Amino acid sequence: MALRQIAGQKICILTPGHLSTNPRLVKEADALAEAGYDVQVIAADFIAWARNEDRSFKDRPWNKSPKLQFGPDAPFRTRAIQALRQQAARQMVGAGVRWPSLVQGARHPITHDLIAAAKRVSADLYIAHYTAALPAAAIAARHRGGLYAFDAEDFHPGDWPFGPSHAVERDRLRMIEERYLPGCAYVTAASPGIAKAYADTYGIRKPEVLLNVFPLSHAPSGPTQSGTTQPGPSLYWFSQTIGPDRGLECAVRAIRLASSKPHLYLRGNPSAGFAELLYGIASDCGVKDRMHLLPPATPSEMERLAAAYDVGLAGETGHTQNRQIALTNKLFSYLLAGIPALLSDIPAHRAFACDAGPAVHLYAVDDPASLAKAVDRLLSDTATLAATRAAAFSLGQARFNWDYEKAVLLKTVSKALNSSLLLNASRHN
Repeated sequence: MALRQIAGQKICILTPGHLSTNPRLVKEADALAEAGYDVQVIAADFIAWARNEDRSFKDRPWNKSPKLQFGPDAPFRTRAIQALRQQAARQMVGAGVRWPSLVQGARHPITHDLIAAAKRVSADLYIAHYTAALPAAAIAARHRGGLYAFDAEDFHPGDWPFGPSHAVERDRLRMIEERYLPGCAYVTAASPGIAKAYADTYGIRKPEVLLNVFPLSHAPSGPTQSGTTQPGPSLYWFSQTIGPDRGLECAVRAIRLASSKPHLYLRGNPSAGFAELLYGIASDCGVKDRMHLLPPATPSEMERLAAAYDVGLAGETGHTQNRQIALTNKLFSYLLAGIPALLSDIPAHRAFACDAGPAVHLYAVDDPASLAKAVDRLLSDTATLAATRAAAFSLGQARFNWDYEKAVLLKTVSKALNSSLLLNASRHN
């Protein structure tokens, strides 16, 4: 029996999030569609600003199912059904009932909506992003006779702080992952630490590492000696949410200690009360005029925007297991933008620094004096700053970009689908 061409096979990608909050999924869908796969994406709708940003994906070379609504903006009937369903599931699971459908329903309000939507799509491979989508991918694959896979952008059992306070949530999540992960055709992970943690926790084959890097087309045309943002010199950080446990309080205190007198620029949506907290710290330190909050922007703009600043910051405090072993997307945005990165000394950053050379510098976690010294090493000498920016640009161009990394994805998907075809062929001969 001759194998049919991989190009043209159908792939369904599922997420409980918005497209605009998951650039990793968008890159995956783009790469698979460009390779010739027929790609269908099922996503959610629950945040007003993200809903507006999602419109930018209307002309992508893949298909989009109607978005699944939940949260305050969903129609009342939809909201009521989801809330009652989740509340009932949580009560029964809390009483000791461990039926998979109840555990899944207790975990996320749209798990059952994702399952129903996925079952309506005929695909050869279903790829789940986030644990809430994993049952949908597995059940749809069984229903349609296809394969399913899981992409771990984080180590989800380690999402919560250490200790017993989140034992219930952690238990629900682990019941889902231990049920479905062993049946995956493959698992991908966003860092070596996440891959190892999943393999060790569930006894599955070690996931393929698929770094959270970005296309070369997002990079500037060449390295620059310094940033252009004024007032400067500039220290830059971005995320969807400006909030605690990201080392930002430390950063505000560090700019007071740094002799280079840097300005701190933070891009994102502040969590409730956090902007006031940071401004209070900045005021106490006498640097309120050197802290600037910037509005969120689309993921495709992050590298262009970052290039205008002198140095990037990734200040994770490692307050959860996941935050100790993850490599955040901002790190790779900095390198592709051609700006050096100052990284907190968590395990994932230490391991990465061994391969990154002068493009990254470590400082002690949550230590303003250590961060201030690292800032001054880069910003107090123009030659050093220019050299580290050139090193960062070179690293982004040569290795840490999506044009390089997507080959890992395409090879992994092709291998899984080919193996399935060969197995089916052997069964018919």
